Amino acid sequence: MSGMIDYGRFAERLRSVMPRWGDQGRTTPDEFAAHLADTAPRWELLRRFQEEWGYEVPEDAVPWQRWSESEHREYLRRLKSEARGEDGDDDPFESVDLSLPIPAALDEWWELPFNSFTHSPRLYWTNPEYPPTLRPDPGGYGVAGGLSDDSALVPAGADRRVCVFKAEYEYCNEWGYPAAEAALPDPRVLVSVEEGEWALQAGSLSEFFLQLAVQRLPSYYGWTVYGGEDTERILAWVKDELPTLGFRPWRELGQHITVYGAPDALVFHDTGYGDFELIVRGRTEEALLALGTRMGLDWTDRIETPRSVEEAPKPIALVAGDSDEADRWRVLSTSPDPMESGTERSPESDGDSWTVSGTLAVASDEDGTLRVRRLDTDAVPLTADPEAGPATALACIQLPGEGPLIASGHRDGRLFVWMPDSGDGPLEVARQRPKVSGLALAATATGTALAACWRDDVVALWDIASGERADLDLGPGITAVRLDEDLRLTVGGPSGRAVVRLDVDMLWPARELMLRVVSFEDAACVTDTDPEVVPQRLARLLSWDAEVARRAMDELDVLLAPDGELCSAAVLAIAYLTQIGSAVGVGAYPCHVRRRVLGLALRIVGAVYAAEGRWHEVGREFLDGITHVLPDMLEEKDPVTRTAGALLVAALEERDERADVLLRALATGDPVPEVAAAAALALGDATAVDTLVAAGWQRADVDSSLP
Repeated sequence: MSGMIDYGRFAERLRSVMPRWGDQGRTTPDEFAAHLADTAPRWELLRRFQEEWGYEVPEDAVPWQRWSESEHREYLRRLKSEARGEDGDDDPFESVDLSLPIPAALDEWWELPFNSFTHSPRLYWTNPEYPPTLRPDPGGYGVAGGLSDDSALVPAGADRRVCVFKAEYEYCNEWGYPAAEAALPDPRVLVSVEEGEWALQAGSLSEFFLQLAVQRLPSYYGWTVYGGEDTERILAWVKDELPTLGFRPWRELGQHITVYGAPDALVFHDTGYGDFELIVRGRTEEALLALGTRMGLDWTDRIETPRSVEEAPKPIALVAGDSDEADRWRVLSTSPDPMESGTERSPESDGDSWTVSGTLAVASDEDGTLRVRRLDTDAVPLTADPEAGPATALACIQLPGEGPLIASGHRDGRLFVWMPDSGDGPLEVARQRPKVSGLALAATATGTALAACWRDDVVALWDIASGERADLDLGPGITAVRLDEDLRLTVGGPSGRAVVRLDVDMLWPARELMLRVVSFEDAACVTDTDPEVVPQRLARLLSWDAEVARRAMDELDVLLAPDGELCSAAVLAIAYLTQIGSAVGVGAYPCHVRRRVLGLALRIVGAVYAAEGRWHEVGREFLDGITHVLPDMLEEKDPVTRTAGALLVAALEERDERADVLLRALATGDPVPEVAAAAALALGDATAVDTLVAAGWQRADVDSSLP
């Protein structure tokens, strides 16, 4: 950070570069226009102020594109389109007067290489409007009207419209320049205030953007003291001792803020309706202590740490041997070497940056459009637009027999996968904040896997074939990922990297099940719930988190309840419930609620046999088909499987002769009491129910299995 800055002299810096509107009547129009066009010193003052408060353009920043739609406008357009049942393809220029010129200073601001809004918009929480939109708004979107007929902000007879280029995040306030001054290089800026009125906010666009930075950057980068019981005393001292920065009071969300300057510190005094009447922000903690001392106050215990310090990237915290409680991952090694995106870049094709995998390459345009090309052919690149804004991470892989698979992560936090040869567009698979910072695709022995990170301490991994996802909490410092064929995951960032071994069975315990699951789209649940939720809940039954499994079981008990009329979703679920409850074909991780799972299956089996109907017939056909495999289950090493096999034999109307022989052997000789009791129950011993209940079974479930 640069040396001490005395903001008590900031007004001098401001006056020396900003437009002198008092000279307008003393110069020719051309001379005054040339004066307004001399914006370089004004942008330099903005750059220096940003630098003084610690702002640096992030290395991986993707600049906001001036022609992109604001988040608020996009949200409302989508709501309107959904209400009308339309596709939302409105005229993008319905609110714009294309005959009006756009001031040169506005375009210059968008192009500034150090622009802290375009590179770090979350510091500002404002929405841009480009091209500027009119007020009153012919498209009906804008909130404010034009200038009143008696307004003195423009001469009599001049255009009363306002060209809005910026708005508070929810459009509670809008900032624009008079349409009458649109031809000027750096016109004045107005702000919409209460009751639709407009007030003068800044003497020029360039001054406004500097004033906006003064309001936003110190609140993120500065050490802070909030006024308390001593506010009145402090304000009296401030007004006597400190000069203002030279701006007009800031008007936003009912606030009316005057800013005073001190060495390395700013004092914000709000005479409006903001949360705090007084806020003091310093470039350093020492600056606030010194300013407090001048006031006769000790602020040692009142100074709050800047958000920039609290949110700064933390070093990677993994060490060799670390693992999670389910042993889904274990750290093999760590290194202090920094880790970048890990994607191979090709400088070919018109200077664009392509992410390369073998002979496949993918790139993203500024608007987020994806382009895929094969490096071994001259074919025209395939394109698709996920409508998610600029991509911040890309990955690609060639799948044998299926074509390219593309993964794209975007600035808005959304993650898409796309198979260009399928004819379908990109599919959104995840959405969370902040932006996606790292992606990796790999062909492993168990299939294609995808890894992603969002700079939020969580790395997500997908098994592409089954759609199973696992979230790994690997701690801070992770901004990049790499995935190898042997399922070794390398994670890291600027502070170092770690190599992590993954256990596929523990990672995606429902993978094998979901690879076989059929579509529930045309099925029906007991409730009006979307039946496609059933496979998702079946997968959660195999979660390593016992609470997640229990919640899924609670939902399935309601969705599939066989106590009344048998629903089609329950019949389709029998196969998966029996597999999960029997620990057959569902991976290595045990189900925490396997007795409840098989109990639900047993009750559904009972309902299948209890009545006639289409789905009862389908269920009986399935049960007839598994009769011959139950004896094999009775001979399995896992006692969970032997118990389930015995209870299923008891529940079915038909049984294999071999099953009876095996059941008698288990009932008298199995060393596991639960297995012996289940076999005895299948042979008709009702007293075995008590033993099973003592082992954790629900009485109603095992009662239904009595022959």
